[in-house]
Amino acid sequence: MFWRRAETEARRVTPDESEWFLRVLCRGFELEASSARRFFYDDPYYEVNQRWGLWLHEGDQPVLVSILTAVPLTMRVGERFVEVSGIAGVATLPEYRRRGFAAELLRRVLRRLYVERAPLAVLQAFNHEFYRKLGWETVGATAQARLSPKQLPRYPAPPLRRATPQDRDAVIRLHAHYGVQRTGSLQRDSRRWNYLFWNLPNLWVYEAAGPLEGYLFYDFLESGWVLRVREMVWSSERARRAIWGWLASNEESVMQVEVSLPLDELASLRLLGWQSPPDEPSEPFYTVQVLPNFMARPVHAPTLLHSLLDGAPAPDAFAPFNLRVRDRAITARDAVIGVGAVGETLQVGEAIRRAPTMTLAPTALALLTYGTLSAPEMHARRLLHAPDALLPTLDALFPERRPCLTPIDYF
Repeated sequence: MFWRRAETEARRVTPDESEWFLRVLCRGFELEASSARRFFYDDPYYEVNQRWGLWLHEGDQPVLVSILTAVPLTMRVGERFVEVSGIAGVATLPEYRRRGFAAELLRRVLRRLYVERAPLAVLQAFNHEFYRKLGWETVGATAQARLSPKQLPRYPAPPLRRATPQDRDAVIRLHAHYGVQRTGSLQRDSRRWNYLFWNLPNLWVYEAAGPLEGYLFYDFLESGWVLRVREMVWSSERARRAIWGWLASNEESVMQVEVSLPLDELASLRLLGWQSPPDEPSEPFYTVQVLPNFMARPVHAPTLLHSLLDGAPAPDAFAPFNLRVRDRAITARDAVIGVGAVGETLQVGEAIRRAPTMTLAPTALALLTYGTLSAPEMHARRLLHAPDALLPTLDALFPERRPCLTPIDYF
């Protein structure tokens, strides 16, 4: 006897269905409804978020069983910013799980984003293997360290103070001049800054005499015992010392301070050298975990390549080529994109006759886009099949980087 699943319908959630969406969100993530309602409706992205739902038609009344939110964001990739859809809040009612509804909704949303010519979809995954089957790939890593406040250097410095609304413009200026801009960082327009100030009330600043010289965004994990640094920026050495000294002074409030950054940036924080090293030589100063970070998925590959390469200077000894992207989850037709040059400027467009053609899966194009692995390394691992003569061109166009979505940019 064959079981036939009831029909489903996937579409955008209308404003008058917001309460149904919120109920699924609360049940899916075990949230307290009254608290979640305030965050849901007051979110600065509320008006622009795309809320999607999957309805199951198995009785007299359709049931909203699975939901997600597509957040419009702009992410730095190399020297350019690319429009991305941040996929968040993927949830299914508990009694309808393990029936493929979330995967079905994700595929439907991807097809719609393809029609809208969206370049990329990114997310922070709860299960990387689940999303990899749908074409996403893990492209970033973060180094995470937890230290007790006693392990941090106790600099004698004037204390930080809690930020006021009048500090907002100064904080934005500090970030513009001294904040690290890396592949994986989100562009901070006014809406993004509104989100940060609204979502992260724990903001402390340092000033000595004159303009602000540093700031610290943080929140708490594990019932308040872990202070997680979301972002810290300083313009002077005395501001750096003041921030670390303030964190060290929290030993009666928290058990650990957590910092998450790319490994090379974590090493640059100068955390070694405090006054109480371990007694045993086999005991580490502190332990660093390198964790999988965010996942990315090309959606409309021609728009993505145009955003990354079109109009850029052609590298030395540039060789034109074609990319064929085979993405059966979105469309039955392969996208073939030509990358050539007019004079000394790159041009992305139609396929180029007599140029070599490489065929890529979305997962491989995601790795290439973000520079997670260099083109020669991908070729050596058989993730990229390209003529050897083309590897120098690919290596110049898609250099190896250290993509990372740090806690301040979580969405």
